Amino acid sequence: MQAAVSTTVIDGMDFARGARVLAEAGATEVEPAYIDGYTPFDEATFSAANGRAVAALFAAEGLSIRAMSAHTDLGRADGADRLLRRLTFAAAMGAGTVISNATASGNLDGLLRTLETVVPELEAAGIVLALENPGHGSEALLPDGAAGASFVASFGSPWVRFNYDIGNAVTYSGGRIDLAADLAAVRGQASRLHLKDVAVTGADWTFCPIGEGFVGYGERVDRSVLEGLPLTVEHPIRLHRPGRGDPVRRAEAPTEAEIRVALAASATALDRLLSGD
Repeated sequence: MQAAVSTTVIDGMDFARGARVLAEAGATEVEPAYIDGYTPFDEATFSAANGRAVAALFAAEGLSIRAMSAHTDLGRADGADRLLRRLTFAAAMGAGTVISNATASGNLDGLLRTLETVVPELEAAGIVLALENPGHGSEALLPDGAAGASFVASFGSPWVRFNYDIGNAVTYSGGRIDLAADLAAVRGQASRLHLKDVAVTGADWTFCPIGEGFVGYGERVDRSVLEGLPLTVEHPIRLHRPGRGDPVRRAEAPTEAEIRVALAASATALDRLLSGD
């Protein structure tokens, strides 16, 4: 696959087994994901020892790690401490990018305090913090690409960039966003793109392989948008959004066969998209 694969797709498997499945499906790069509501973890997860262990599990299957998702509210009073733990974990893992949502619109001052504390540590470690637009909720400080690009441009540090999640931009807006304009806004400020798709199932939304939902890969999202940026395919197929509300994790994990089908479908869609077919 011509992109990293988020570990959200193997939710329910241990990383050793999941790494084998990803490698056998043709992945060469993985993006470990630690997202509340998506996968189970706690703050004790983010240690150097655990980072080295995770890296070793994936390296054993020939999978590299360049980025890690580990969302937290960076506007919290303890936002800097939480981010520094994630930085320690990422450095031990060998990841050059840590991805997190920012904060709520009322917490700008808290976010700025966190960044001012952590930027010297990012620079010392050679790790970029990539702020990401959320896919659900309300009152986010960075609800879309335009807001994210504007913020990182004004902050003005090469160590704070933007990770644009295309599917999140669509779902956060309830499908009403002008995606072409939002994609144009992030050019020059995004350090990575997340590719995620969502299908309509009655009154609900379900996550699906890219190209099988309504986000518009190949239509609103073409090759020119993706070229020159690192990509991550994220399909958290264990989750669904009843009533198009917040994501809910199903009790039963997807089967290995379902995971392989999703990976193959996304790989085919991405190859077609990048070739311009």
